[in-house]
Amino acid sequence: MTYTNELLDMVKAKYSLTSEYQLAKKLSISQSRLHNWRKELNSMDWEVAFQIADLLEFNDQKVVYGLLEDKYQNSRLINALSEGRPA
Repeated sequence: MTYTNELLDMVKAKYSLTSEYQLAKKLSISQSRLHNWRKELNSMDWEVAFQIADLLEFNDQKVVYGLLEDKYQNSRLINALSEGRPA
């Protein structure tokens, strides 16, 4: 499971959302956009990522570092960024 999907599932759980439609409405995005993120066809926009961080009361850095691994498949980039990852 990708971190993107984990974040989306956490929002659904925290706000007792029972459908993808409700989740899309909560995030003010289209269902097709949400579907593309779920299927890893596109990556989540940073604006929405920070909105989710606020909804879940997460540190921005936690969300950024988690999503970097979803957005970039270059292992050298991930390793370099992980060295500075907050605990």
